[in-house]
Amino acid sequence: MRASILELRRHDWSALRCGCGQSGAHLAESFSRLLEARSRQETIGHTLENHLEVQSMLFEVAPHAVPVMLTALGEDLHDSVRGHFLGMLEFLVTGESHRSEVEAGRPDLEEECVAAVREGILVLYAEAVSGDAEAVFDILEFVDEDADRLEYYRSALAEGLRQG
Repeated sequence: MRASILELRRHDWSALRCGCGQSGAHLAESFSRLLEARSRQETIGHTLENHLEVQSMLFEVAPHAVPVMLTALGEDLHDSVRGHFLGMLEFLVTGESHRSEVEAGRPDLEEECVAAVREGILVLYAEAVSGDAEAVFDILEFVDEDADRLEYYRSALAEGLRQG
């Protein structure tokens, strides 16, 4: 059993609006396929783009997806899935609620996404140390309220690269 799968199952995806115009019910399968993928080929047809967001316009499913992706980053993921999740997290913290979500009473989805990322911020710092630091820092610039910590990690990793 993986924590990311438990986090995925914790949500009632069918009760959430998705960017594709349907309920988010299908996202459980897409996430499961991505989490289990061991090759880029296995990810074909399973993407979160145009579901959590469409051109950086966020949908109700977005803040619920954040903890699933953050939990997964601490697990064994195929590199393409890891990159996809980091890219999606950046879209989610820099986007804004789609007009239809504002009309449905969810005008602050980006703030909900930022808050969800902040809850698992140390996962991102661990990812910066062991993975794609540049992609992680692109996210952290929008979410970490501790500028000293952000600069410390950025400097330490840059120094490590120079020495290493």
